[in-house]
This record gives sequence, structure tokens and C-alpha cells, in this order.
Amino acid sequence: LEQESGFFFNMKHFEDQVQAGEWEEVERYLGGFTKVEDNRYSMKIFFEIRKQKYLEALD
Repeated sequence: LEQESGFFFNMKHFEDQVQAGEWEEVERYLGGFTKVEDNRYSMKIFFEIRKQKYLEALD
């Protein structure tokens, strides 16, 4: 798919944003490749991102 579309998922960028707690950017970037409703794996990862965002907001 990456070869066909010319787009690639930059795991380093994604990991850097996760480690920095940039949850809006994490969701925006991931949303360029998959949507929550695409499949159960997408739903799970978006859930985990939002859960972490919520937990950090409680601190």
C-alpha cells in the first residue's frame, strides 16, 4: 500500500509524539491512515490513545 499510494507511516514520528504526550497530533496523524470505524484494531488503538489522554488530564 505504501508503494502504491506514495504515503508511508513514519513510526519514529508517531512514537516521538506519543512520548511527548502530543495526543491531538497523535490522533491527527493516525487518522490520516485509519479511522476509528475501519476495524477493531483501529478502534482499540484510538481507545488507548484517548484513555491515556484522559488519564493524563486527571493528574
